[in-house]
Amino acid sequence: MLTAGFLPVATAPAQAKAPGKDQVSIVLENVAPSVLQAKHKTLTIKGKIVNAGDTALTGVQVQAQYGTRFTTRAQLADFASGAGANPATAALDVSRTFDLPANGTQPFTLKGDATRLAAIAPSDLSVFPLAVTAADAEGPFEAEARTFVNYVPKEAKKTIKPTKVAFVWPLIEAPHRTTDTEFTDDGLAASLDPDDTGNGRLDALLDAVDTGSASTSGAVTLAIDPSLVTDVDAMQRPYQVVERTDSPEDTGGTSAKAEEKPSNGDAKNWLSRLRAYVDEEGHQFFLTPYADVDSVSLVNKKMAQGGVNLLKAAYADKTLATDILDANETYGKLTWPGNGTINQATIDRLYRLGTRQFLLTSDQLQPVGGLSRTPSAAHNVETSSGKRPLALAFDETIQQVVSGNTRAEGGALAARQRYLAETAMITAEAPSDGRTLLVVPDRRWNPSPDFAKFLLGHTDARSAWLQPTTLGAIAQPKNRTDERQLVTYPDRDAEFSRTYLDRVKTMYNKAAAFGNLFTEPDGALLRAPMRATSNSWRGAVRRESAYDFLDAAEDSVNAEVGKINLASEEVKQLAGSSGMLRFTAVNELTEGQVTIKIEIATDPKGRLVFPDSENPDVFTATRPIDAGQKDTFMVAVKLPTGGSIDNKIPVRVRILNEAGQEINSSTIDVSTTGVSSVGVFITIGSLALLVIGVGFRGMRARRRRKEEEGRDDGAAAG
Repeated sequence: MLTAGFLPVATAPAQAKAPGKDQVSIVLENVAPSVLQAKHKTLTIKGKIVNAGDTALTGVQVQAQYGTRFTTRAQLADFASGAGANPATAALDVSRTFDLPANGTQPFTLKGDATRLAAIAPSDLSVFPLAVTAADAEGPFEAEARTFVNYVPKEAKKTIKPTKVAFVWPLIEAPHRTTDTEFTDDGLAASLDPDDTGNGRLDALLDAVDTGSASTSGAVTLAIDPSLVTDVDAMQRPYQVVERTDSPEDTGGTSAKAEEKPSNGDAKNWLSRLRAYVDEEGHQFFLTPYADVDSVSLVNKKMAQGGVNLLKAAYADKTLATDILDANETYGKLTWPGNGTINQATIDRLYRLGTRQFLLTSDQLQPVGGLSRTPSAAHNVETSSGKRPLALAFDETIQQVVSGNTRAEGGALAARQRYLAETAMITAEAPSDGRTLLVVPDRRWNPSPDFAKFLLGHTDARSAWLQPTTLGAIAQPKNRTDERQLVTYPDRDAEFSRTYLDRVKTMYNKAAAFGNLFTEPDGALLRAPMRATSNSWRGAVRRESAYDFLDAAEDSVNAEVGKINLASEEVKQLAGSSGMLRFTAVNELTEGQVTIKIEIATDPKGRLVFPDSENPDVFTATRPIDAGQKDTFMVAVKLPTGGSIDNKIPVRVRILNEAGQEINSSTIDVSTTGVSSVGVFITIGSLALLVIGVGFRGMRARRRRKEEEGRDDGAAAG
């Protein structure tokens, strides 16, 4: 109720800052009703005013204010950003005076006459600005809280054609495994934890679709990363977490601590719920490529074609998730590139891989022809060859609104009222048109559980301007009512650098060669470079995390490949100018027979002769080796006629797969010590074919520092 004596904030003359006033903030906690209708008589605003300063304030009042309705979304955005003068200047209610202690908080409840807003435009769907300000006898505070309230007229169902809305709900997580057997941390367990505080991000997201009314109407489409499904599946069994920490810089290297974890009950429960959800009739989903790889970076840096087609492999591995979920994708030809942005080359490449629909941001798929209202979501784009796949534009502003921090104090209310305002304004722009709207939160979305449920629950009769629909319905030709055009790709600087992807390419080649050791080629290790190119690592703010993960992935791949190696050998004394060298190859894998090819030659060739080989300069032999077993190669050698007798001869030993791809290699020294006898000294250093110890890590750390000091990342790196 209005109280005399409040200094009108909007019209007050400028005042000098009083001590402590700049330390005051206002937090809104509720607006009720969240949407006004003609039947409502009272509008209630609850919140608190916070004094974070050391100076107590006396005679404080807070006031609720409103203004005339918005007519464009641009006006709404300006008000939300705090730009310009506050248009909410009409007083709705003012509190009694109170004292605000230093470092203290005062709750407030303001109640105003709702019919005053309804009277402004009683027959129109409207969005109004609301503000809560504060003042004392000396004048207004800088503190101000802004929000919105919608008004729905009594005859709305007769005069308004609702906007049809569908949601894409991301179940996507940053990679937590480098290889299929090694987790980098146990963060996924926390995200699956259904604790009472709702801190389990993935648990809350799945819980929301289980209960939201939009789900039952088919308005929700899950976007699922297959690597998340496989990670959760792996946690249903005992698993290992290997945490790495950098050693002091002067020593180089890292230390690794492995911890065995028991099977995780939350993982089993979450995966069971997800299976049940996708199995239910009418529930829809699509899969990202494995690990949600950054398709644009891979295309632009030539890792989506030829011998290094990481993108094709990532799409092929979607089947890992469909096998676990025992369900087929509803929209198997839909692709959602990172940030919803794409270039022409990636459109062309993905089309050749089978994509027929692209999920893009409205910032890149913009209206044409001077359209003054928000266009419907669907429109065709073109490939370079003239094909016309479909593009579905999600509203970028709404994505930013719903993806904000709704777990922060006041964040959920701010997002709720802004979402209601934005969607109502879209309908109010052309209330008789009946357009379509696509709402797609950010991939890393971490909403408060209540806000997630609100979002899916406010598409029914309570919202006269929205009507739930399916993603498939939005894509139908009859709903492609507006022209959009694809504008220039804006995110080149967010891509992985060429330097980064060169390391990924090396890891890919090593993993691919390793997989071809088996009778049935095994692509499991290829998923390490996929995880290293996830959209989760994209962008400058996540660059350090990307390199940390890449370091760990390289270590894991090298360690796995290094299980196919040479055993150490004792020094042999051979009589005469010829004799036998012995090499023992070891398969240290716990399962899986491999077929290896040994290739031995001097460097340069010809300094030793291999008389039993077709090519006397090179010895080769192919053998299968079972898991946990070893095999010994006896190699006849002799000195060539006229060869030197008192020097060390470098001998290159390579382990290859049958296709000739190198798995490992090492150089050893053979020492000759006399005409009548040959002493063979095999000195392989550590004798491990992979150098993954302190020296390698120290070298890599120095290399990485140089990369980050002088790197031409992003566009320059392309």
